[in-house]
This record gives sequence, C-alpha cells and structure tokens, in this order.
Amino acid sequence: MNKTVLSMAVAILTSGSIYANNENIESNGNNDKEFAIDVQLRSRAEYRNGALFPRESGVSPAGFINDRARLSLSYGRDNLKLKVSGQHVGVWGQDPMINKNGRFDLNEAWGEMSFGNGFFARVGRQELAYDDERILGTLEWHVAGRYHDALKVGYEKDGHKLHGIFAFNQNDEKFFGGSYYDNSYTGLYKNMQTLWYNYSSSFPLSVSLLFMNTGQEAGNAETKVSDTKYMQTMGTHLTYKSGRLGLKGSFYYQTGKDVQSRTVSSFMASAVADYSPAENFSLNAGADYLSG
Repeated sequence: MNKTVLSMAVAILTSGSIYANNENIESNGNNDKEFAIDVQLRSRAEYRNGALFPRESGVSPAGFINDRARLSLSYGRDNLKLKVSGQHVGVWGQDPMINKNGRFDLNEAWGEMSFGNGFFARVGRQELAYDDERILGTLEWHVAGRYHDALKVGYEKDGHKLHGIFAFNQNDEKFFGGSYYDNSYTGLYKNMQTLWYNYSSSFPLSVSLLFMNTGQEAGNAETKVSDTKYMQTMGTHLTYKSGRLGLKGSFYYQTGKDVQSRTVSSFMASAVADYSPAENFSLNAGADYLSG
C-alpha cells in the first residue's frame, strides 16, 4: 500500500487560552503570608493529516477539539511553600452529557521547605523544567502536560544552582514481593536520579550541566521478577546574551541499557541564534542533530 509522501505536522486551527490569577497577601504586620489562585482554560482544535507518522493512502485525516481546565492553589509564608493543582483534560464529546464518573487529576501537589543559606527541599507531585526542556520539561504543548512524583533537594545562592532529584515508582502499596514495577499503563520509569548544576552571573554567559540515571523495568510480567535496566543521560546547555544577539547550544549523550538489554550509545546537538533588530521582534535560526 502506498503512503503519502507529505507528512503534515499538527495544524492548530483554533487555539484559545484564558488565564486568570488572583493573589491575596494576608497581613499580620509583616506581610509574610501569600495565597494565590490560578485558573487556566485552554481549548485547541487540531487537524491531523500525517502528524507523527505518514498517513496511508485511503485513510482519512482526523480532526478534534481538546480541552484543559486547570485550577491551582498556592500558599507561602516564611520558609514554607505549598501548591495543589488539579485539572480535567479530554476531547470534546469524550464524556457523556450526564456523567457521574468525571475524570479529575492532580498535576501538582507538593510542599517545599527552605532551610536558610540557599538550601531547600521539595517533595510531592511537581513539574520539572530545566534549560531548553529537551530532557526535563513540562510538555506544555500537550493538553495534559507532564509531572513527576519526586523529591527535589537543592542549593541556590550567589549565581550557583545545584538540584538533586530522586524518584521511586510502584504500582501500589506492597507487603512483600519485591519491587517489580509494571509500567505498561503509565509508561513511567521505575526510578530516577538526576543532578543539575547551573551558574550564571552578571557576565552574559550561563552554563548548565546535567546527569540523569533512569531505571526501566525489564522483568517478567507473569512472574513479576524485577530486572531493572539503567540508562544514563548527560550533557550541557549554554546560553549567551549580549545586547540584541543571543546564542544557545546544547549537547547530550546517552548510554547504558534499554529494556530489551540493548546497548545504548547516542547523542544530540543543538545550536540556536537569535537577533532582535527592534523591540518585540526577533529573528531565529537553529539546527538540531540526532545520531539516532
């Protein structure tokens, strides 16, 4: 069967977003309490005619409208921050008109403590966004976004930022049986350890270094015998901004084993230049290279 040569990316026919933010700072004389409410309503129509992979001859294109409704509550005082964010995502017409089993999910639910001198710890469901978001990003173009259940500890002071991120996933509470993790539904890693460092100062150069180790379950689903395979991703992200000129560059290398026990050895390089001839107007040019 012939396939169409033209592969058309996702075409946004109509896209509407509404953002509302209300901040109320309670005062006890020191203005040390803050409560914020954020509401996000986003509807997007798409026409897909070869998105992600070529459309086969004789197969009709697809069209739909998806929707995100997100409500976020955050609170902060002194050395404590809390955030809870819930959302409903789906396609128009996906749910019955009279629905008693509505879908509602938490995309953020975390608490953060500051210990002074730049040290902090955050635990719970949280978004992770670093550098150009090629490795860790919020996936905001997707209607559902992306979150992680993790512990993040860090140090931020005098232009230095050092974060450590740690995650361990299981299907349910267990009394015995080891740590086999079936990710056939979630698509998540079994465990993850990440170190990220960034330095920036008054000099127009910012440098980031990242190392990530992810474990994927490759065990037997029937016997539930765990056999975790580990893959490592490491690299750097550089940004330079001087006047109207900006430069960005990234390089990441990946090694280790995948879930089929195959040896991984691949890399990605990216370079982007932007120039602003006038305020609120910029020209961008860049290139990516992936080894495959």
